[in-house]
Amino acid sequence: MKLPEHFREPVELVLVLGIATALAFAPDAYLPMLARAFLVQWAAFLIGVAIIMGWRRHWWTATGSILGALLLILQLPASGELTAFDANKSGIRVMHMNVLQPNIRFEQVIGQALQGDADIVSVQEVSPEWAFQLGAGLRSAYPYMHVEPRTNCYGIALFSKRPFKQVGTVTVMGAPFIEAIFEEDGTPFRVLVVHTTSPISYAHFQRRNAQFEHLAEYLSRSDTATVLIGDLNTVPWDHAFQRFCASTELRPISKRIQLTWPSLGPFSLIQLDHLLVSAGLVSTSVETFPIAGSDHRGLMAEIRLGHAR
Repeated sequence: MKLPEHFREPVELVLVLGIATALAFAPDAYLPMLARAFLVQWAAFLIGVAIIMGWRRHWWTATGSILGALLLILQLPASGELTAFDANKSGIRVMHMNVLQPNIRFEQVIGQALQGDADIVSVQEVSPEWAFQLGAGLRSAYPYMHVEPRTNCYGIALFSKRPFKQVGTVTVMGAPFIEAIFEEDGTPFRVLVVHTTSPISYAHFQRRNAQFEHLAEYLSRSDTATVLIGDLNTVPWDHAFQRFCASTELRPISKRIQLTWPSLGPFSLIQLDHLLVSAGLVSTSVETFPIAGSDHRGLMAEIRLGHAR
C-alpha cells in the first residue's frame, strides 16, 4: 500500500527524529553501545540527508535531519582543557602506541618512538616478539622499562627515560595493566597504562565494563596525581567511560573529535585511545599520529604538574 503524498514527509520527519533520539538516549546495552560508537558518522549522514532533501524541497525531512544531527552532536563531549604554561617550566612528554600484534614493521615503529623523543612511551598489543624488538631498539634511549608480553593482543609495555620510583603490574580480570610511580620536583605522580577488553561480543562488553569498575575502585585507594593512557576500547560518550571518569574524577584531555581507529591513511572513524589526567595535572598539547603498520593512530601529549601561569 502506497503512502499518500501529504503523509510522506511527516512520516519521514518522525522516522529521522526517532532514529536520532534512539541513538542519543539509547540505554547502556550492548547493541546500542555499538551503534552509538559511530555518532559522528550518524550525524554526518543526517547532514547529508538534509542537503539532499533540501535540494528536493522536502523541507520537513530536511529540517528533521538537521535537528537529528544537532541532537547527536550535542552528545559529543567538549574538548579537553589545554593550558598555557610558563615556558621555563619543565613538562612530561608522553607517547602512546597500539602497534597491532601481527604487525612486523618493527624498525619503523621503533624509529617513530625514538623520533618522538617522549619521556614516557606506552606500547600495547606487545607479543613476545614485539617485546624483544622493542627492548633491543629502545634500551639505550629508554633504560627504564616494564614489559608484560602476551600472545592474545593484550601484551603491554612502558618505556621511560626517567627512573621509576616504583613499577609493577596490576592485573584486572586477567588483563595486565602497568602502574609506574615517578617524581617531578619532589612530587610523586603515577602513570597507568591500560588496555581494556574489546567489546566484540556481549560477554566482552560486560568484561570491559567490569574492568572499568574494578580499575575505578583500585584508583580510589590513592590520591596520587595520575596519568592514565591506553586503548580503552570505548568512545568518550559511552556510558561506561563517562561513569569511569565521574567515579575517578579523571579528565580526558583529547580534543572534541580526535579519532584513532581504524587508521585508514590520514583518517580514522572512532576514538578508542585516550589520555586522562587527575587534579593537579594538566596538558598543554595532545595530537595523534600514524603508526607504521598499525590499525591505530598514536597519541602524543605534554603533561605538566602543578598550576598554570
